[in-house]
Amino acid sequence: MSNPAANPGGSSSGFGSQGVGLSNTIHSEVAPYLPLPSLPVFCGAYDPELRLFDDRGGGDLWYLNRNEIVAQSARIASMLGDTDVSYLHLRNDVRPMSLDNVVPLELHDQILRRNPEAYEHPTHALENKPVHVEPSNLVPPKVQNGNDQQSRQSSSTPNDTDSSMRKPKGKRKGSVAPVSVEVSDPSELEPSDPSELQDATIRNFCDILEEFCGKAEVANDERDEVDWLALPASDIRFLVNEIMLLRGKKLLHLVPLEALVRLLQILDHQIHRAEGISIDQLDHSGSDAVSYVFSALESIHAALAVMAHNSMPKQLYKEELIERILEFSKHQILGILSAYDPAFRALHKPNEPEAYEGDENEDPEADYCRSGKRRRVQKSVKLKKSAYNKVNSAMNTILQKLCTIIGLLKDLLSIERLSDSCILQLVKTSFTTLVVDNVQLLQLKAMSLLCGIFLSYTQHRSYIVDELVQLLWKLPVSKRALRSYHLPDEDQKQIQMVTALLIQLVHSSANLPEALRHATTGHSILEVSLDATYISKCHEAITETCCLFWTRVLQRFTAVKAQDSAELKLLMENLVTDLLTTLNLPEYPASALILEVLCVLLLQNAGLKSKDVSARSMAIDLLGMIATSLKHDSVSCRQEKFWILQALDSEDDVGCSFPKDACCVCLDRRVGKALFMCQGCNRLFHSDCTGGRECEANQNWHCQICLCKKQLMVLQSFCNMQCKDNGRANRYGSAKSFETANMVTKIEIIQQTLLNFLQDSVSADDMHQFIGWFYMCLWYKDDSKSEQRLTYDITRLKSNLVVRDSGTSHSMLTRDSMKKITLALGQNSSFARGFDKILHMLLASLRENSPVIRAKALRAVSIIVETDPEVLRDKSVQLAVEGRFCDSAISVREAALELVGRHIASHPDVGLQYFEKVAERIKDTGVSVRKRAIKIIRDMCTSNANFTQFTTACIEIISRVSDDESSIQDLVCKTFFELWFQEPSGVQTTFSGDGSSVPLEVAKKTEQIVEMLRRMANNHLLVTVVKRNLALDFFPQSAKAVGINPMSLASVRKRCELMCKCILERILQVEEMNNTEEEVQTLPYVLALHSFCVVDPTLCVPSSDPSQFVVTLQPYLKTQVDNRVVAQFLESIIFIIDSVLPLIRKLTSSIVEELEQDLKQMIGRHSFLTVVHACIKCLCTLSKVSGKGASVIEFLIQDLKNALKEDTVDYATYTANIKRKRPTPRKKPGRGAPASQDMYDDDDANLTGGSAVRKRTTPRKRIGRTLADDMDDDDDYDDADWMGGGRRLTGSSTRGNRSAGRQR
Repeated sequence: MSNPAANPGGSSSGFGSQGVGLSNTIHSEVAPYLPLPSLPVFCGAYDPELRLFDDRGGGDLWYLNRNEIVAQSARIASMLGDTDVSYLHLRNDVRPMSLDNVVPLELHDQILRRNPEAYEHPTHALENKPVHVEPSNLVPPKVQNGNDQQSRQSSSTPNDTDSSMRKPKGKRKGSVAPVSVEVSDPSELEPSDPSELQDATIRNFCDILEEFCGKAEVANDERDEVDWLALPASDIRFLVNEIMLLRGKKLLHLVPLEALVRLLQILDHQIHRAEGISIDQLDHSGSDAVSYVFSALESIHAALAVMAHNSMPKQLYKEELIERILEFSKHQILGILSAYDPAFRALHKPNEPEAYEGDENEDPEADYCRSGKRRRVQKSVKLKKSAYNKVNSAMNTILQKLCTIIGLLKDLLSIERLSDSCILQLVKTSFTTLVVDNVQLLQLKAMSLLCGIFLSYTQHRSYIVDELVQLLWKLPVSKRALRSYHLPDEDQKQIQMVTALLIQLVHSSANLPEALRHATTGHSILEVSLDATYISKCHEAITETCCLFWTRVLQRFTAVKAQDSAELKLLMENLVTDLLTTLNLPEYPASALILEVLCVLLLQNAGLKSKDVSARSMAIDLLGMIATSLKHDSVSCRQEKFWILQALDSEDDVGCSFPKDACCVCLDRRVGKALFMCQGCNRLFHSDCTGGRECEANQNWHCQICLCKKQLMVLQSFCNMQCKDNGRANRYGSAKSFETANMVTKIEIIQQTLLNFLQDSVSADDMHQFIGWFYMCLWYKDDSKSEQRLTYDITRLKSNLVVRDSGTSHSMLTRDSMKKITLALGQNSSFARGFDKILHMLLASLRENSPVIRAKALRAVSIIVETDPEVLRDKSVQLAVEGRFCDSAISVREAALELVGRHIASHPDVGLQYFEKVAERIKDTGVSVRKRAIKIIRDMCTSNANFTQFTTACIEIISRVSDDESSIQDLVCKTFFELWFQEPSGVQTTFSGDGSSVPLEVAKKTEQIVEMLRRMANNHLLVTVVKRNLALDFFPQSAKAVGINPMSLASVRKRCELMCKCILERILQVEEMNNTEEEVQTLPYVLALHSFCVVDPTLCVPSSDPSQFVVTLQPYLKTQVDNRVVAQFLESIIFIIDSVLPLIRKLTSSIVEELEQDLKQMIGRHSFLTVVHACIKCLCTLSKVSGKGASVIEFLIQDLKNALKEDTVDYATYTANIKRKRPTPRKKPGRGAPASQDMYDDDDANLTGGSAVRKRTTPRKRIGRTLADDMDDDDDYDDADWMGGGRRLTGSSTRGNRSAGRQR
């Protein structure tokens, strides 16, 4: 990457463009944090179709032996020939590699044929030509003019080989001519012995130091002292490159101490010269000041590069120099923050002018203003614009250099113990960067530095946590908080910087042993000496850090005023949201533990048990969010079909159950895709599903499970062998118990896949090692046998050092696969198991006295149920929710019903479980509750075709058709319209196989009506429903204003006619069954037909055969049975016939005569007065229709006379008896008087078939009186009469029994 040089002369040409270059920053440091695209290695090619390794998800595109890749070998050879890779120092890091399993690469051979030197390591500096050393690098800046300075800025930095092999002539204090070093043969200058090469490198570096120091020192003969000259930044940068080169060779500690001390002294003076100068003072300072700043920054870089190297002498670490470095770095960081964030500048430097704007009152980009205004300010903008660009470029350069300095400061922390004042200053400065925008890279470096302090300086952990809490309160309060930390995820998710810092601090608190961190071989891992309880103590340290953070946060929440608590609650919700975002991502295991500790605190006195209502309310909201996420992860894991997880869950061996002819990953059986077999478990896989290559199909290839299993077995054998050799088995028990504890389990295999993934995800700050160690601490705590195999568990963390070549070609799993594995492993953690406890406490909060808390808890339970409605089937949840059905607050009762009603359609079993309690709420005092209960029951009926409580549901709903609230009446009628009377859309008309002309769908609805009536006392309510549905008067007022659609009215009427026809058919079918209780089985059908006939008798007069219903029902009048059920049955039939007769234009004489004869016989023999009354009324109607009114009246009078003669009772006495027996009107009992049973012994009570039985002393006279009344009001209809079951006479219906009654 570019490394822009500073311009001491102040010329803008030295700064180049405004783009941010990342000097001394490798790609691996930036890529994990920034949304950088995945650039392919062929990005410089002209042909866009050339693809190398870029698309791993596209099958075999990354396989280099493909024809389209080999065809580009000439272009690749040309690219390699023009590429200088000397900066990679490949020769310094040569490691032997096993080539046994390497596939022959045809592309490699083709490139060599095109260009045999394509893979050579070019060393242009050692060619047979002189090496020119620019004099500007050897001359002090006071001797040079501006042109020399400008040429020095534009000159290229000598490469590393030039600087390491150059031998300066001596000290130079003035302008010197260019020096040429003639190199005849590079091989002659390179010593063959490595020790000689090392000595030569150190001597060259010492010569460079001598030359550098000579330029900075000037002897003062008058004071016999040395004066210090200001060095240009380019000279110091050249020295920095030489130091970094020697650091890379790990030879810096071999440089003589005197030379290093002298160097640091000169660098100290360069820093001291620039103290108090900041880059944001550019408009108020000269060019020398800017040069001093850049020189000081380069000097800090050089000094830290020396001191941050391992094994350096202690004499180098002078506290004064370190403090000056920290102070100057802090000053420059604050200047950078002020420049990048105007809000920060206004807060910290309110009196300074805006130096970076084009004018005092104008925006720097004034070009976008109106044309007239642009002309007026054009001159001032032009004068300021160059300075603006210059400062921007300078700030970018300083920002990059500060990032490098912070990285070196972190390295210094692990080498030299700094004073507490230095540490506190570093902490303060690092936290300051996190409150500013647009400096993400600086923030990442500051976070890394804080983690280093947190790891190395445990005594300051409490202070760092306090500062983190203070930072949390400084964040902007918004639901859409600034989230600038990019997660390494395909979805490019982001979280807040403060959340990322918290997670990294918790990772650092795991106390990863330094020996284990720097171990490079398997034997060095075994040499790590740890106590058996060390990992347990590490887990305690992690928990302590989490507790400390959340305790501080919750204490701050309880201490603030009520108006500020809402803002702090929002900040905590943002923090919890970020933690839930990172939950179950393989790189952030700390998120689960941080949330777990928060849940523990919220379940105690800091949350649900707090006396503060706001604290309890906040705890419920946060616990609801966390529990919802846990339940979502549980459902996702349960539904996941990932092959590794299925192997983990299976009870048999990992290789037993798998498809025999399909890929185990995608389960695809297509013949076109090649399958290759794992040699360990015989599973079949596609190459693109596992990251393998087709050329490995015939080799010794192993899947990831078998690979990890084999890897663990090797580690087990290695540890057992080493422990036996060194006698370590006795430290953790006997050798036998050690071997028993080291049995490879399936959970260990899955865990090892995650550890392997982390080992391959190498990070510059070793964060992957901290993450792996964090996982080991979590797993170690949950494993009861962990203490017996400590060495084995530690070795698993760096298995790649022990198992370098397992004899197989590794097939790396994708990141998406690792996320699934992490999710599955997370289900075994204590945090995931805590869901039941959280849910239990939320359910307990439903019984709180405060309605606010109850509403909050119900809302929290609702979002959990939204994730998994099966939670409602839990008995404890059911009891808690049903308890809220009876809450004192109407809103809570309605919310509880809403909780259940939302999931009725998707989970019918849940509706059935809650049906009884929901049905009770249909009589609730709250109108909204009753409405919601009706809607829920309606949804239960419509969503489940096999709902077993359908009839009960209809009875409960129809009971509210007479509700006091008209809106509920309309809702009930609309509900039955949707259930029964609405024409279904898109349903094909089908008929039953018994020859019926009624569609099956209508027949089914009719049976539902009949079943409802079978369990009802009467059909009054059904009459109301049918009446309103035929009129469709329950629609909203807006629909009524427009007008009811005539098509809808006709459709409802047609369905009612079909229902009546279906009922008639069912009556005949019941008769054909020859049931002994025919009337009992037929009664519900007759009552249903009765209901339709009451509303509209024309429904029972089909146009094709108007007399069909009369002819069909007339034979039932011949029944000889005399009981209450039959009385109700006959009364309904008689009413139907009576209603239909006037609508029939012409009746055959035979029907009229037979019907007349049956009615007359029933008048004489039936003992229920309501039936007799119905017969007389129907007989009168028949007489009108047939024109035989006089004969019918004559028959009735004659029958009355005969009865009076046979009774031989004085008429006066009979009249007196009639007056005495006449029932009195029913009256309400007076206050305090008991209600008499006779109150209910009138006709209205008898209509239901439950009448009281009274003696009949003068029946004929009673009949005569009733008949006279009916003759006057022949067409009147009394609802209390047609329901049957009237007063029954004691004794037989024969004449002899009547006489016996009179004698008594």
